[in-house]
Amino acid sequence: MEINVSSNIKDVTTDNFMSDVIESSKEKPIIVDFWAPWCEPCKQLGPLLEDAVKEQKDKITLAKIDIDQNQEIAAQLRIQSIPTVYTFFEGKVVDGFQGSKTNSEILDFVKKSANLSGPGEEVENLISMAKLSIEERNWNDANEISQKILTLDPENHIGFASLIKSMIGLNQFSDVREIVDALSAEIKESKPVVEALKSLEPSEKAFKAQENIEDLEKQLQKDPNNLDSLQEMAVALYGKGDIATSFDLLLKSIEKDKEWNDQAARKQLIEFFSSAGFDAIETINARRKLASLLFS
Repeated sequence: MEINVSSNIKDVTTDNFMSDVIESSKEKPIIVDFWAPWCEPCKQLGPLLEDAVKEQKDKITLAKIDIDQNQEIAAQLRIQSIPTVYTFFEGKVVDGFQGSKTNSEILDFVKKSANLSGPGEEVENLISMAKLSIEERNWNDANEISQKILTLDPENHIGFASLIKSMIGLNQFSDVREIVDALSAEIKESKPVVEALKSLEPSEKAFKAQENIEDLEKQLQKDPNNLDSLQEMAVALYGKGDIATSFDLLLKSIEKDKEWNDQAARKQLIEFFSSAGFDAIETINARRKLASLLFS
């Protein structure tokens, strides 16, 4: 009889082991708890496992097998002591342990097992929403969605990358550094997070440069072709969020002198392409114009 406490916790017997464990594990991980009514450690482990599995909702199932009532399965899997816990995924055992565990060890085991099948549908949908918000530079929405991703999947690399991008967009540079300092090496060195952090320094530099916009405007009124002033204004406008005009000024500088200051305008433009995102419409348009200038 199935336990009705949670839809992802059930009793499994010899009769339904193939369907509810082996076959079902081809769709998502199945944790199997081998126990017996007389086993005191089992009575302590069982509730902790159930609580941990409930937190993972549709990402994983806990199958409980009473070895006294299902000796054939226990024999086939060579269960020699209990409690024994196995994780089945894609039809085979991929992880497990025997004996008692602390609550934190159980939580880590269940989380590791749940992550075998990747993020759930809800997380995938949120990731798509966060990507769209970032493309539209709707930083507040992107920030809120990223936090939802990390609530559901606390070690999601894309979730952290989205959060970092949104905070950079909101000019929360010191907060970004605090978060990054607290990340594990695995997350910090993941490709999405490394890519997100590329925009930190150029965005912070551009944000600080906004303070000089009025002075730069006066300088450019006096000398519209001053390449130093053009580059400084481009950086300041990028920090203000006027990305298209920023790119236009850098392209203007390149058009006037491609080699000026060791190709400083081109290098700044490339840095901003990475910061704004290579899929951004401003980047796409500016790259097309840059190619025309460089190869004309």
